[in-house]
Amino acid sequence: MPEIPSCAAGVPIFQALSAAGMEELGKAMRHRVFDRGDVVVAAGDPVSHLIVVASGRLKLVHTTARGREQVVRQLGPGEFLGEMALFTEAHHEGDLIAMEETHVCMIAREGVQAILRKYPAVALAVVEALAWRLAEAERLIGDLGLRDVGQRLAAELLRLAGPEAQDMAEVRLPVPWSELALQLGTTPESLSRRLKVLVQQGLVEQLSGRTVRLRDLDRLRRLADG
Repeated sequence: MPEIPSCAAGVPIFQALSAAGMEELGKAMRHRVFDRGDVVVAAGDPVSHLIVVASGRLKLVHTTARGREQVVRQLGPGEFLGEMALFTEAHHEGDLIAMEETHVCMIAREGVQAILRKYPAVALAVVEALAWRLAEAERLIGDLGLRDVGQRLAAELLRLAGPEAQDMAEVRLPVPWSELALQLGTTPESLSRRLKVLVQQGLVEQLSGRTVRLRDLDRLRRLADG
């Protein structure tokens, strides 16, 4: 079982803390373990804690009135959710669900606020994290509005390959294809059809399961850019 202070040690916004500050933060944490499929927090719940992933993965899922789901965010070790509660009263917009056995540390709003008041460098890091989140949200909105499923798939495969990838690259999806479909705002069936088209065009080679080889990154970039 991960040590509770390690939750904070792996989070970029807390790296400016001294050893004493990290110990102080660790004392304010509550350790929880969730199995695959467990709901950590539900849509509509008040945001009262900063939730930090120590190990495993979580997904934030929005569900429409008709029951359609979209994965809007995934969190791995060192990532966190609930920072909005540090500044204002808020409620969770979606369900936060464990994708596998996941260890989290939960820090009450008052405990984090005390750290922010005592360590201004951490407060600045939180603001920077919020700015990055806003930029990511704007990117997602742009993708959903301006790109079709094939373009969104191409863009996501390129993102997973990384900016340093040249000519060809092998990519392993961090989640099943069905999860990726939800993340990209489409259905597994639609995503499967678009993947087959990319394979037929010689842009992608499906090796096995979640692993694919990107055979022509330049053409994929042109496709993603529309």
